[in-house]
Amino acid sequence: MTAGAASGPEARGAASAPAATSVPDAAPVSPFLTGPADDRTAALLAGLGTSRRYARGEHVYRQGERSTRFHLVVSGRVRIYLHRPDGTERSLAYAEPGSSIGEAACLDGRPRHLGAVTTQPSEIVAITRDALLGADRELLLEITRRIAYKQRVMQLHVLIEGLPARERVILLLGQLVEAYGEVALDTTTRLSIRPAVDELALLVGLTRVTMSRELSRLVAEGLVQKEGRSIVVRDLPALRRRVHAVLA
Repeated sequence: MTAGAASGPEARGAASAPAATSVPDAAPVSPFLTGPADDRTAALLAGLGTSRRYARGEHVYRQGERSTRFHLVVSGRVRIYLHRPDGTERSLAYAEPGSSIGEAACLDGRPRHLGAVTTQPSEIVAITRDALLGADRELLLEITRRIAYKQRVMQLHVLIEGLPARERVILLLGQLVEAYGEVALDTTTRLSIRPAVDELALLVGLTRVTMSRELSRLVAEGLVQKEGRSIVVRDLPALRRRVHAVLA
């Protein structure tokens, strides 16, 4: 997509609804999620902008657009993706409530190198560059921290590109457990989300067929149990040992 003035939701501007004043509790941070802040910081950020609601599948912004706004997710979920020259997409992260997206392009004025689309109905606050620059030092430092965090996410994706499919899936499961795992009294852990195989595959650059095959192998090995779209890790210590071996 060529660079130019925003033609999507940002071109229309945010709705004039009152600014949000509260954000749900922050979720645990995973490299595949844009890191949420504490409730107080999220509320301060939300107070800088104006809120609007997005339907499922609606773009918050598109790759290649220019904008002087960034966004804070108050409720719902947003998928961050890269549109490749060959027409394919690579999902890079998901923004949960309390997360912000699009900060870098807002500050440097360059075209957005990623797109953002909601995966469920969402409430999102748009914050202008001028509002941010007029904020106190604490919030400016927080935005700097978030931009640095996202550099680490991109580094993780570069690492993943060089790994075999099995190791990509192991690393992904390890991160999802840290973010969404509901640990039982034993070593069993169930994910609180029910991701589709396609969604998991896109996060680590695999095809649906390859992701399904690798999950089936982990089921046969007794590490994972599948109940429809639900995923249960049957041996959490064993999974963590495998994650450590990948990153070592």
